[in-house]
Amino acid sequence: MKKNLLSRKAEGYIDICVGIIVLLSVLVLTLNIYSFLTLKQDMDEITEQLIEVATTNGCFGDEFNDRAAALKEQFFDFNVTVSADSWYNASYKRVQLGKTMKVTISVHTKLIGVGVVEIPITATSTRSGLSQHYWKG
Repeated sequence: MKKNLLSRKAEGYIDICVGIIVLLSVLVLTLNIYSFLTLKQDMDEITEQLIEVATTNGCFGDEFNDRAAALKEQFFDFNVTVSADSWYNASYKRVQLGKTMKVTISVHTKLIGVGVVEIPITATSTRSGLSQHYWKG
């Protein structure tokens, strides 16, 4: 009778269950890392295209807004923040030749865990460039 209480027949089942839980946790972590890497690549591509439009035109005008809207349709919804070292005309968001322009986009996403655990995260990407347009005054 005492020998049956000390039996170790079920140890293999417990080891398999723990192993499956660890494997699933590693799989979820791997998928999260992959999704964040692809999100970062997409965000870098978006900011690169937006800063190219802004520096070529020397402003954050209609062409910039049209390109941002097209990229939102193509990729995902994001928030755009623009800035410059000094404005030639702040109301039209124009930047003089050779001055620094900066574009920052941010995306609100979630880190998804096992079960119903979701951790909100804000990812950002920033690019800067020099204005290539001369504004006559």
